[in-house]
Amino acid sequence: MANYGRDIRNSLHNIERHEQDQPRSAAQFARSNAATTQAVRSAATGAWVGAGFQAVSAFQSARAARAAEEQLALQQAMAERQHTMAEQATWHQFSMWRQSADGIAFLAWREPACKLAQLIRDRDSMWLEGWTTAIGRAQSEIPDSEKQRVIRHPSRLKQTGLKVASVLSFVLAGLFTLSLLFQVFVASVSQRIPESSGYTYAQCQADLNAPNTLLSTSDCAALKHDPAGTIIQQVIPLGLFLGLGIMLIVVRMAKRKEARADHALGNEAQARINHWRYDPLAVTPGYAGSVTS
Repeated sequence: MANYGRDIRNSLHNIERHEQDQPRSAAQFARSNAATTQAVRSAATGAWVGAGFQAVSAFQSARAARAAEEQLALQQAMAERQHTMAEQATWHQFSMWRQSADGIAFLAWREPACKLAQLIRDRDSMWLEGWTTAIGRAQSEIPDSEKQRVIRHPSRLKQTGLKVASVLSFVLAGLFTLSLLFQVFVASVSQRIPESSGYTYAQCQADLNAPNTLLSTSDCAALKHDPAGTIIQQVIPLGLFLGLGIMLIVVRMAKRKEARADHALGNEAQARINHWRYDPLAVTPGYAGSVTS
C-alpha cells in the first residue's frame, strides 16, 4: 500500500510539472517565431536598402558621365571659337597690313608672280612631254636585236631557270640518298636474322615446275629478297640526279661568266650615247635631262 501511494504521488507530480512546462514551451515557441519574423523583415529591409543604394550609385554614375560629356563639348566649342577668333584676327591684321606701303607692293607683285608660276609649270609639262616624245622616237629607231639583248641581260646574269633545276636535282638526290640508307639498314638487319622455316623461294621454284601447279613466276619473285639489287636500284638514280645537279651548276656558272664577258652590250650602249647624247634604253620613267653638245 505504501508503494502504491508513492507511485500515485509521483504521477501527480509529473502531471503538475508537465502542466507547468506547457505554458513555458508555448512562450519559447512564440519568442522563436517572433525572432524568425524579425530576421525575415530585417533581410527584406536590407535587400531593399541595397537595391536603393545600387540605384543611387547607377544614377550618380550616369550623371557624372553626362557631366563629363557636357564638359568635353563645352571645351570643344570654346576651342573652335578661339580658333575662329584667331582666324578673324589674322584676316583683320592682313587687311590692315595690305593697306600699308608693304601691302600695296605685295599685292602689286602677287599677280605677276602667280602668272610666272603657272608659266613655269606649263613649261615643265611641255619639257617632259617633249622628252617623252624624243625618247619614244629614239627607241623606235633602235634595232630589235639591241632591245632584246638589253631585256635579256638581267636574266642572263641570274640564270634563274638553271638555279631552280639544280636545286630540284639535289633535292631528288637527297631523297634517293635517304632511301638508299634505309635499304642498307634493312639489308644489314636481314643478314642477322636467320632464314625462316616457312615457304622459301627455292621451294616455290620447285613447285613451279610441278604439273598442275597454281603458282606463277611473279609469286616466286615476291618471295625472293635481293638486298643488293634493291640497293643498286637506288644508287643509279641517286648518281644521275647528283651528277645532273652538278652539271647544271657548272653550266650556270659558265653562262653567267659569258654574260658578264659580253662586250657587245656595252659597245652598243656607248654607241647610243654617242649618237643621242644619252641611252634611250637605259632612261627611267620621268627622265628629263638636257642634251649637251
